Amino acid sequence: MKYTLLACALSLASTAVMAENTSLLSYDFVEAGYKKTEIDDFDELSPKGYGFNFSKQFAENWYVTGHYSILNDDVTATNEFNGSGVYDSNDNYLGDTVIAYTFDYDVDMTRYEIGLGYIYSLSDRTKVDFSAKIGQLKIETDLNVKEVVSYQDQVFNSFSENHSNSETADILSANAQIRHLLTDSFEINAGVGYERLHDEESENNAVFHVGANYAFTPAWLISASYRDANDYSDLALSVRYNF
Repeated sequence: MKYTLLACALSLASTAVMAENTSLLSYDFVEAGYKKTEIDDFDELSPKGYGFNFSKQFAENWYVTGHYSILNDDVTATNEFNGSGVYDSNDNYLGDTVIAYTFDYDVDMTRYEIGLGYIYSLSDRTKVDFSAKIGQLKIETDLNVKEVVSYQDQVFNSFSENHSNSETADILSANAQIRHLLTDSFEINAGVGYERLHDEESENNAVFHVGANYAFTPAWLISASYRDANDYSDLALSVRYNF
């Protein structure tokens, strides 16, 4: 009887460990955290903000996934150069005026995606998934230019003008990813893919990403990822809940 109980206990423990390992590679989760984007053509800008992800497995091997993020950055720069000469009432030269241009550039980026994926299990510790997504990227910019002509503390002339713009691109993407448990609580993942941003000047980008997830409980994880899409890159740090 004791041996039977011991065998049952060992069997249950083994099953629990396997279930725990599998749960860390779950496709049922919600995630929220910090996101930062670097744009290749604009070194001064690094929009940052919040990103949200969700995933839900709805059959043995299928899942739906979604993403939403809203980022912002603001850059201010001032350029100065000498203007015309300043003279007193006796026509004595006092110096040159200073012409100062101040540029205040603000950008807001909003992105959402939804997709469908297929999961292929290589083992209890390794899974591969394939997904296709559609979505939209909206970029709103606001540029304020101010000119001030002055000499010492005296302002001779000033003006400002504002330029606003909004652009939207449709997103089409396909991705392949591998997820592997190095330990019972630490996952690494990597993937490659293709992304098309469709607007007046459509762009086709090769995409790759790497990431890691650390589980401090079976349900709660810390997630870090880096994604490169040729013209821009994303860095994200999030908290994930497996349900």
